[in-house]
Amino acid sequence: MRWTKTLIPTLKEVPQEAEAKSHRLMLRAGLIRKLASGTYNYLPLGLRALNKAIAIVREEMDRAGALEVLLPAIHPVELWKESGRCDILGDDMIHFKDRHGRENVLGPTHEEVITDLVRREVRSYKQLPLTLYQIQTKFRDEMRPRSGVIRSREFIMKDAYSFHATAESLDETYEIMRRTYERIFKRCGLEFYVVQADPGAMGGNLSQEFVLFSDAGEDWMVQVGDSDRVVSVEMARRKLKGLSLPQEGAAGKRRPMPTPGHSSVESVSKYLKKKPSDLLKTMIYEALDPTAPYRPPFAVLVRGDHEVSNFKVREKVPGAYMASPEVIQYVGSRFGFSGPLGLHDKNDPIPFYIDEDVLLMKDFITGANEKDLHFADVNLMDILNYAPDRKIVVGDFRQALPGDKGVLENGEETELHFRTAIELGHIFKLGCRYSEPFKAQFLDKGGKLTSMVMGCYGIGINRILAAAVEQYADEKGIVWPQAISPFRLLVLVLDPGDARSLEIARSIEDSEELARRGIDILVDDRDETPGVKFNDADLIGIPFRVVIGPKALRSGKVEIKIRKTSETLLVDIPQVVSEIVKQLG
Repeated sequence: MRWTKTLIPTLKEVPQEAEAKSHRLMLRAGLIRKLASGTYNYLPLGLRALNKAIAIVREEMDRAGALEVLLPAIHPVELWKESGRCDILGDDMIHFKDRHGRENVLGPTHEEVITDLVRREVRSYKQLPLTLYQIQTKFRDEMRPRSGVIRSREFIMKDAYSFHATAESLDETYEIMRRTYERIFKRCGLEFYVVQADPGAMGGNLSQEFVLFSDAGEDWMVQVGDSDRVVSVEMARRKLKGLSLPQEGAAGKRRPMPTPGHSSVESVSKYLKKKPSDLLKTMIYEALDPTAPYRPPFAVLVRGDHEVSNFKVREKVPGAYMASPEVIQYVGSRFGFSGPLGLHDKNDPIPFYIDEDVLLMKDFITGANEKDLHFADVNLMDILNYAPDRKIVVGDFRQALPGDKGVLENGEETELHFRTAIELGHIFKLGCRYSEPFKAQFLDKGGKLTSMVMGCYGIGINRILAAAVEQYADEKGIVWPQAISPFRLLVLVLDPGDARSLEIARSIEDSEELARRGIDILVDDRDETPGVKFNDADLIGIPFRVVIGPKALRSGKVEIKIRKTSETLLVDIPQVVSEIVKQLG
């Protein structure tokens, strides 16, 4: 490929909109261009790298015995209501009505669609296990898209789903997929960790993330002590102080405080000239379990500057998720203004799960369960006295933070080390989370209708590129791993007007030996200064470079440069192809 025949619009200046290193360099190297917030065009270099990552993923999924399908991006909302996730994903899901007034969503993921497909096609245990996967665009209405393609509203995902007759069969496929993911990321040249993680809105009882530590990451990971154990902040265990609910104490001088138009912790604390730690957050939850009897809504209470750990909440109440505005109103509150005083399920007070740190708070601010209103100078005894027979559980219900002490499995205290990470992939044991509400059943060996056991496995394809840039780029630009580099070899012709230089470049470009080994080549034949060409070569980061210049040609040689180490070799012209093969391995 000739540079003059493709589109590689490199930039000298750093785009103001880009904060993450990968975002800056992918824009400057001409890989991507922004269309709108969270959506990007992929230019030729970017698409070549993306397609190479896709090819690796596809090869390894096929090798693992998965079957490729392609599912619709437009989903009827009824499927999401059938699973109960329509409210769980909330505003992250993009809804629209077609010309017939039917409500649809743009698929943020495909558990519902694939389960609907399989329940229609699979009838017998003889058809199981079955693993299906696709590589397709997903859509999520991110509130704050950031870091370029790391957190975007439209992205390419490889998502796979497995269906089984038994939990043991799921265990086998889950382990196959774990090893498959390790091979994929190793082939892409990435250094990664496998961490235990919260299943989140996906549901299920076990999941693991494949992460890459990076300053551009937005997921906090925690290394427990000096061990190799890495977990998400949702799952990191804090060493509690052992505090108990007070049996008596002073109530506060509770007083109403109008907060017109202010509902978030940040907004309310600024408006009232308080610190976020002076506020109490009351998060209302409901629990989804199609097989269980009715369970009342409940509230989780944490300090205003802390975040609830949904994983820890679900440990206490399986199937728990954030309540819908309708449920929040049902328990006597208003969305954005929830507080602990007055919440009820019919005539009964709802249960409270209180994080231990709340027991140390005094004269704090809470929502008043009315629009534009909070209470100030509330104390714990106000809450305890309001409904003395309320069920209350005190424990660890928040995400871990720097400064927290951790706890080992034997109960010993340890340090917690925090690092930011990019999530590359996530695998889940879903169990019957989707098969039961969808009635995805099969006839077992005894002729009994049984719910299928499921797993799911996702990889963010776009993030593979960004992660590689984050991990290996230097002060000059991108340093691509060979396997996903847009081209493996760059030939720089310093004087495109020199016939001898062009002849040598053409002989490399047309080499059958290089073609047979799959070595794709970009020839920089532009009429630019050597300085511009060298800078662009460093910026776009192709692993190996052949420099054809007048000075070396006078000695019958060309220069080979390795981008990663900056090592250079002078090679006799007749040996250039064999040396390229040797260097590229």
